[in-house]
Amino acid sequence: MACTFTQNIALECKDGIGGIKEVWVGGWEENLTSVTILNGVATVNINTYTGKTIELPPQTGSFEETINFNRDNGTVFYTQTVNVMLHKLSLVKRNELNGAAQGRLMVIVTDNNGNQWLCGYEMPMEISTATASTGKALGDLNGYTLAFVGESPNRAYSAVIA
Repeated sequence: MACTFTQNIALECKDGIGGIKEVWVGGWEENLTSVTILNGVATVNINTYTGKTIELPPQTGSFEETINFNRDNGTVFYTQTVNVMLHKLSLVKRNELNGAAQGRLMVIVTDNNGNQWLCGYEMPMEISTATASTGKALGDLNGYTLAFVGESPNRAYSAVIA
């Protein structure tokens, strides 16, 4: 592996948009065999992946990946964070979040540009924060905000659902 840039990076057209439209969240251990990694691309077998879909309203979710390094130790790792907002408090959502908060998770993110990213393959993701709020004013959120966070020795994989 080259330890520098190997190609030029051109200025691209202004046709990309921010945000995510859905996430698929499944148990880490039971879904490892549903994924094949080749050349940085994760192929996910939709027939065996047991994840459940969380659809998001526009402009309520994000995916971020941070490169972390320690110069003294010569190490690099990546922190992947998926933030989602769920409208309306409910007993069903509360119970689902209670179960997921105790698990180790694999998350597939679909962004608003049609790209899919697999997070939590080598090391599982976890729900690091989950806030339930009734809101105060009529226009405030009545619902949940969640953050799935994981650290990995590799960047998130470009995912292909097959």
